[in-house]
Amino acid sequence: MVEVKRGKMANGGNIEMVDGREIAELKLEQRYKYLGIQQTYEIRQKENTEDTKNELMKRVRKILKTQLSARNIIEALNTWAIPSFLYTAGVLTWTKTELQQIDRRIRTTLTEYGMHHPNSAIERLYLPRKQGGRGLTNMEQACLKEKQNLSTYFRNTHLPVQQWIMTHGDRNIITPEDSAEEPVIQNHIERLEQSWQAKALHGRFHASLSQQEVDQAGSHTYLTQGYLYPQSEATFLAIQDQVVPTRTYSKYVMKLPVETTKCRLCNDAEESVQHISSACSTIAGTKYLARHDNMGKVVHQLLCLQYGLLQSLTPHHLYSPQPIVENDSFKVYWDITISTDIAVEHNRPDVVVWNKINRTVVIVDFTVPMDGNLKKSYDEKKKKYEALSRQMRDMWRLNKVEVMPLIISCNGLVHEFTTKHLRQLKLPPNAITWMQKAVILGTINIIRQVVYPH
Repeated sequence: MVEVKRGKMANGGNIEMVDGREIAELKLEQRYKYLGIQQTYEIRQKENTEDTKNELMKRVRKILKTQLSARNIIEALNTWAIPSFLYTAGVLTWTKTELQQIDRRIRTTLTEYGMHHPNSAIERLYLPRKQGGRGLTNMEQACLKEKQNLSTYFRNTHLPVQQWIMTHGDRNIITPEDSAEEPVIQNHIERLEQSWQAKALHGRFHASLSQQEVDQAGSHTYLTQGYLYPQSEATFLAIQDQVVPTRTYSKYVMKLPVETTKCRLCNDAEESVQHISSACSTIAGTKYLARHDNMGKVVHQLLCLQYGLLQSLTPHHLYSPQPIVENDSFKVYWDITISTDIAVEHNRPDVVVWNKINRTVVIVDFTVPMDGNLKKSYDEKKKKYEALSRQMRDMWRLNKVEVMPLIISCNGLVHEFTTKHLRQLKLPPNAITWMQKAVILGTINIIRQVVYPH
């Protein structure tokens, strides 16, 4: 119990309750907690701010030590750690500099646990996942929003106490004159995206993501579903942002004494992230092929399950497609040469689906190109199997032969026609999830094995 007279603590003694119990008087150095804030006859600003920051970082570290997935880690931070801090917004005084320092401490802690690359685009950490970010709450903007909500509450309440507070303008509550801050909050996401787009290195992936033929929702599936481990997600975003220490990056960005910027594998082209991910001739027939096949296995197995050619689902990395699987209605080829009366140059597509009842054939071919080559790769695949489709239609007198290229870039960008073709094949919605996951994990493994061999 604290008794205050004329702004100073007075000695009022203990208070005896009706049932005989007593409420003890607090000494000068003691504090009591009211609505989560430690105080005596005044709010001790310095002590409360330190306690609040310590509690926040304690919760952050507890969450980062768990085995949650990438998305669930962020959700836990947003719903359990950060609200313990936001509770004080509008009560304690937080400067813009202090809030920026707290954001920096959280990012540093994420880096310490391998969940954020220190050179990755900071903007993506705070952008929503459906827009290519990770969805972490920004402390500065969140506190501003909390203060704005508090101001709105007092502004719309007509009780005398609230009106007195608004009239006298409490320094921790936004007064009506501060309403100019509202557009700033509303445009925060837009400003983050513009900042990401404007960056010379990080903005390259944003430019690739903005291509007309990219399926935005499909390309963000790995973020919105959040199935990756936090460390894997951080590594993949670092690959997209091109901040992996390749020889080119080490020399021209990090300014390290690198003897040569040529690829350490092929010693031919400049060693960049994109080159290692999808353009190095040395690993084209091994690591690239394995990634390509893992993506294809997803589609092959789902097709076989749909047509009753398989009875159970196997993880794609353990699945071994049979060259020919068929029943009375359907037949599915995997990587088989198609013989025709007139020889054609490209006669070995990845998957061929025969519908014996409707007398139709679908030629499915996969590719994992660079981010900027989605349209080019699709057009090349369509043209590549044009002669084969014509020969198959004439030779077997089929009603229809259609070519469906399925394309996901090395950084997970999904071609809009890939989504369309999967619907035409009547595959389940999660097909794009598993295909993209196979590509992403393949790219991460390639970068780790080449750039971080030990």
